[in-house]
Amino acid sequence: MNLPRLLILDDLFGRNLADGRNTDRENLCAHFLWVDATGDTASKSSRQRILHPTAEAVFCRAQTPACAKFGETVENDLEAAMEAVRCGWPFAKPAVSNQQAAIPWSLVLLDLCFYTGQVTEDSHRQAAGMPEGRPRDDDPRSYFGMTLLDAIHREFPDLPIFILSSKPRGEVSLEFSQRGALGFIARDDLRGLELLKEALWHHGLLPDPAGEVVGNSLPVLLALREARRAARHGQNILIRGERGTGKELLARYLHRMAGEVKGRPFVPVNSAVFTPSLFASELFGIESKTATGVDGKIGLIESANGGDLFFDEIADMPADVQAALLRVLQERHFTHVGARKAKPVDVRFLSATNADIELEQQGFRADLLDRLRMGGSLWLPPLRERKSDIPMLVEGFMREAEKQRRGTMRREITPDALERLMSHDWPGNVRELRTCVFDAVNRHPDVEHLVATHLRFTGTADSETKRTPIKSKGRERGGATQSDTSDVAAVLESMKSCGFPVGAVGTWAGRLDELQIEQSRLLARYFQAALDATKRRTPESPQGQIQIHPAVKLLTGDSTLTASRAADVIKRLLGPLEQELTGDLAEAYEVAVRLRPKSARKPVQNAPTSRPQ
Repeated sequence: MNLPRLLILDDLFGRNLADGRNTDRENLCAHFLWVDATGDTASKSSRQRILHPTAEAVFCRAQTPACAKFGETVENDLEAAMEAVRCGWPFAKPAVSNQQAAIPWSLVLLDLCFYTGQVTEDSHRQAAGMPEGRPRDDDPRSYFGMTLLDAIHREFPDLPIFILSSKPRGEVSLEFSQRGALGFIARDDLRGLELLKEALWHHGLLPDPAGEVVGNSLPVLLALREARRAARHGQNILIRGERGTGKELLARYLHRMAGEVKGRPFVPVNSAVFTPSLFASELFGIESKTATGVDGKIGLIESANGGDLFFDEIADMPADVQAALLRVLQERHFTHVGARKAKPVDVRFLSATNADIELEQQGFRADLLDRLRMGGSLWLPPLRERKSDIPMLVEGFMREAEKQRRGTMRREITPDALERLMSHDWPGNVRELRTCVFDAVNRHPDVEHLVATHLRFTGTADSETKRTPIKSKGRERGGATQSDTSDVAAVLESMKSCGFPVGAVGTWAGRLDELQIEQSRLLARYFQAALDATKRRTPESPQGQIQIHPAVKLLTGDSTLTASRAADVIKRLLGPLEQELTGDLAEAYEVAVRLRPKSARKPVQNAPTSRPQ
């Protein structure tokens, strides 16, 4: 796990000493549980070992010379301090196209008083290498720390800065607030460690420790910071961003940051799966024995009680569902279908959309929208605004793709391939990048390098394939991305209108296998939607248990379909994708094979051994 990176600008703790050790710095690190990562003589000479560090600290004296000897004169050095800030702030200059974003400073801690002047015998005896000081050094109206604060905030407005000083806070409380510092920690405060942890949580630029939201770019770190802040208040949150940016991953991050309460549920649901006839039972559940032969059912809201219910793409939510959900938000109660008594519920609603949902033509209720974003809105940046994260994302996707397909060789991406990925605009964002990398790995399993010619970009002029992309959202399962559109008629019409002109034979010849596998993946996504819509949810299994027989009935519309025939349908749909199935699809396929095992075909008696002439 990566530790937060702190920059400490301080004359006492940042100085180097002729004999190596800076015990003042070591004591400060022990107090705050920091690992000294400065790399100077003082850090290399330290004998200190922090067993459970809270952060990685880099110290800078912000003065010249950094190692002052008896008789030398010490002066403040603004440029040296600014260069130290720049070294840990990768956003200060354009990144090289194939360069992975480095982890930036999480927080800067800034002293107020920097003593200058000559290192005298008396000052050296009190603190080795420290000067005697000048009158202006200790004057709040001329603190060098305030000069540093102005310069840093002017050049790096997004860099969070705290004052860490032994001087009285009251002398400078208005000044440091007006100049851009976010808070003040007294150096001798016994609660210093807890205050710093709180400052990092609320203001620091910290990557996702679980690595689910991948990226060290500034837009991602700012989005994660806003999510941590929102996690604390427990109110409903709306997450906004283009399709494929990872809105559900941000919702899961927010859920994790809200607290590590054991068993606290997170229940995701695609808003488009609700239908006027089924939404009540799915949302609210069914009272046991409502009618003869009807079993009780736990609804989504009850499954999420005590935790978070995540609605993906709420712009697709039907009007009837919006009205029912508004009532729950207003009253904080819900009623099982067939029940008379309402039940209280404690659920935070997290929602996501890529649409301009405020527009009247979207047809979304304004009163519901207000309640769904009562705790604020989070914005997730598109990939084109965080391209420095692409190398890290590609690395993860390559390993994921290699792991899913057995026998695939481990590979490294070449600079020309990475350059090509960095130059693409990615209208489909992170999901499109993942699809591109998976496609390259799956088509070239027996190579040690991913090169530029392996890459295909959907819907662009340089794509090796020409096909109408299906707008995608939702979670990725079984090697296939779920579709945003529920308009099957449009998909069928697109297939009917797709032609293969003889004059362009070079564009479609030899691609039968690709067409067949994409058809299989489309049908797999179709089946995944049916599995999601028919899951049985219980308190023990809030994510839901798949039911293959009802799912196939939903697909086919055949209420008389037997379980064995349903298993045959599943085997026919998923068989071509057997090697890449994961999650619900893999489980459904295994169940179907158990119900209808593969068997060798019996030979036909007296069959002719050769064709008649």
